[in-house]
Parts: sequence; structure tokens; C-alpha cells
Amino acid sequence: MDSQKIEALSKATQEDRMAMLRGLNVEELSEFLIHHREFCKEYHIHPFEITKALDGEKQKEFISRLEQCNLTLNEKREILASLRPEVKQGIDVTNLPREYATAIQIPTKYGGQVVFEIDRDFEEYRGLDNLITVSPEDFTPEQRKKFMEFCDICPNAEVISSLRDVAYSSSSSEYKEAEEWISSVIDNIPSEYSQAQKIAIIDNAIGKKISHTPTDGTEVFEPKDSKALWKIISKGYGVCNGVAKVEQYMLKRIGVESEIVSGHEHAFLKLIDVELPLANGETVKGNTILDPTWNLARQRFGGMPDNFCITYEQARKNDLTSLGLDSQAHKNDEKLQDDTIGLDEQSLRNLYTSVGLADKEGMFPLKNLVEKSNAINESYANNPEENLQHQFLALSQTCPEFATCQNSTMSALKIILDFDKLKANRCVVNRVYDKTDKDKNAVVYVYLDSKVSGKSFFFADKNKGQFVQLPQEEFINRFECYEKDLENLGGIRPWEDIPKEKDSLPTKEEQKGEEK
Repeated sequence: MDSQKIEALSKATQEDRMAMLRGLNVEELSEFLIHHREFCKEYHIHPFEITKALDGEKQKEFISRLEQCNLTLNEKREILASLRPEVKQGIDVTNLPREYATAIQIPTKYGGQVVFEIDRDFEEYRGLDNLITVSPEDFTPEQRKKFMEFCDICPNAEVISSLRDVAYSSSSSEYKEAEEWISSVIDNIPSEYSQAQKIAIIDNAIGKKISHTPTDGTEVFEPKDSKALWKIISKGYGVCNGVAKVEQYMLKRIGVESEIVSGHEHAFLKLIDVELPLANGETVKGNTILDPTWNLARQRFGGMPDNFCITYEQARKNDLTSLGLDSQAHKNDEKLQDDTIGLDEQSLRNLYTSVGLADKEGMFPLKNLVEKSNAINESYANNPEENLQHQFLALSQTCPEFATCQNSTMSALKIILDFDKLKANRCVVNRVYDKTDKDKNAVVYVYLDSKVSGKSFFFADKNKGQFVQLPQEEFINRFECYEKDLENLGGIRPWEDIPKEKDSLPTKEEQKGEEK
């Protein structure tokens, strides 16, 4: 292939590039694969992705030249496994090497997709990860156990979960990691626990494991990754319908039926025909609402989850902001009008006490952080920077992984930081990204404009596991706001604008009811 064609390939989109390569005659294609290995590597071109789309005659001709091509054994197996079924049938495997024969004998669909068989010798699939897609949501316990063995052999195979009839992809290694975590939660729930107790443990475990995707609403947000069941667990991040999917999947394992329901730009769970214990010793049975996403920060930091098993009426009350605006996050009269049972506060406290997630008086661990925070506010009332440093330390002691659960950490900070005690003109708790990070991963920062000490900047260092203070110039040179966040701020970075009447932390009145 001459240099002009190579240049044209390099400038084309990946889709056009593949179309151009598939349009070559077999001799040209063979020559390309022999002499341009680095080009293929640079542009992520897998030979089987070209050959699987060829017609039958071209595939037969290419196979006759297979040994002349400069391909690895695994690349050859991928090509052989992804041949058209009628081409495979015409190949005599009697005298072929076993590696070739097993690849040819693996059933495939048109388009080269391998037909996965749970009872097949998994060694025959080794190296064919790129050709395998499995949907294991409905596997039996025995099938899950066996599939875990497959995950060790093909760690990069595609494992799909379904959400609203759309498939989302995890890798088989992510599947295995997630399933091991799920088993560690469910298998350790005492068998004598009630349905409600099991649900409480699972919702709490999800909050401890998963945080809302910190780049949601930014230009680098990848929605597919945040909705893929096993990837969410493995990576520790998801958005509302993805988190709801995780909890629905786990609840199904303990026999609890649920439905993912949507309100206004939000998704959560409707639990069907569950039994809940009341503080007076009675029980109620029916449909109720569980919003795992709105519970994430509370569960992570040991607060009372106020969106756990509530009525539709209560869910709609929770939609009201401190300013009386209705987010309509749970508004869905058609789906939720029969969600009429829920736990009152005392019943919820009793339930969490019964599983060891609240103390004997029904007080939640977050109370300790809030009390410690209040004491710090009193001790360092005249020294805002010292106040913040001690607040950060207290928070990190409560949640050592605070730097990697960004959204939950921001929620916790907005509860414990006291605007008045910080003597602030302004205090902002938000996210930025490091300018040297090509992936633009979110970093929690706190910006304080104090009447006492001026402007101070702190960021959550993931490597050190602590908040680090930086001089203003160094912070601004290192970090940047996301484009979409800047759009929402009118193009002005928080530290460039000092509003005199409005701060970025909730007032004490807005915090009322949060310290539970």
C-alpha cells in the first residue's frame, strides 16, 4: 500500500478507515497487515474487525493467505472464530493445529459475534475476549459461580446489563469484582433477619460503596459508564438510574420485587408488596419508595436516610427545596399513587438500631461528626483557616475515602461547615479538575473568602487522603472549572466573583433537619 493511501487512512474517521480497509482486495489487505503493524496499533485496528465483514469468497481467499500475514496466534484465532458460519463449515479442521480448530468450531452469529455457551470448555474461549458478549443478569447461582471461572480466562469480554431496554457494558473482570462484593454483602446478612432489615443493610452497603458520578453534568461525563450495573460497583460511581439498577439487582437476590420509576430527571425504586415494622410493634405491607441515590451521602457518612421506605406523599414533600421550590424529582402520580406505606422516623431509627447501623437510642453516626464539628466551630471561631483544617480532619476520620466519593463529601461539607463561624464573605464547596489530567477527573475543593484571613483554597488530595491548602495563585494555575459549570456561573469562576448578599453554603435555617 502506497504512502498516499496510508495518509488517507490516517486522516479518516475510524468508521471510514474500516470501510476503506474492507474495500481492499485480499492481496492488498494481506500486504497492509504485514507491513503496517504499527499503524494498526496506533489506530486500534484489530484484523478480525476487517475480515469479519468481508463476503464469503473474500474470507476464503484471506484464510488461504493467513499464514503469510504478520499476525499473532491470538489475532489468527480471532479471525478464524469470527468467520461466516458457511465459511467455517467448508474448512477441514482435521489436520489443523488445535488452537485453529477450536476457534473455527466455536459457534458464531453473522457479524462474527461468538455464541457464548456456559457449559463449554472455557479454555476454548481464551484470547477471544473481543468477540464475546454475555448477558448474565438472570444466571442461576450455579451459573454465576461457573461464569466467575470464565472471567479469569477472558477478563476483557463484554458483560452487558439492561436498563430501559438499552444494553450497558462492563468487562468480565468488573463483573467478577462486583459479584464478589455483592456476595460479601448478601451472604453476611443473618438468615433470620426480616425483609426490611435486609433491605436496610443492602441500601447502606450501596451508599458505602458507590458515590454519585462526580463529573455528571460536565463536558467529560460518560453516561454509559454510569449506568452499567457491574462497572458502577467496580468503579464506585453511578447516576440515579444506574444506582437504582444496582439496588434492584441486589434486592432481587433476596426476593424483593421492585420497579425502577422516573420522576422529573430522576430515577428511584418502587418496592412492591414489602412488609415494614412500625414502632408500635405492628407491621404494614404494601408498596413503598426507596431512593438509593438520595440516600448515598447519608449512608456513606452515617446519617439517617430520609428517602428509605417512604410514602409517595413523603417523597413529594422531600422534593421541596429549602426555598420552597418543587424539584418534582419523584413526581409520577400514575406509577406511585399506590405507594402508601412507609416508616416514620422512630420506626426507621428502630430498624437501623436492629441491624447495628444506629446506636441503642436510635442515633446515627453522623451525629458524632456534627457534634465534633460544632465543637470545632466554637474552639476556632476566630480562626477560619484553622477551623477548616480541623473540620477536614474530622471528616476524614469519619470517612477515610472522602476524596474519592466526591459528591457525598460535598454534601457532608455543606452540612458541617458553618458560614457564620467561618466569618466568611463567601464559602464555596464544589468540584474542579487538574489541568494536567487529560481525563479531567473531578476534585473536591473548598474556597473560603474570610473577613479575617482573606481568600483560602483547599483541595481533596486523593493520594494523600487529606485536604491540602494551596496559595491562591498556585490553586488557580493548577485547577480549572468545568466548562458547563462555568456556563452555569455566567462564565465567572467563584473566586473571581464575591457576591455580597448570597453565599454558597446553606444557612443554619436551611440546614435544619439535616443533623440527624
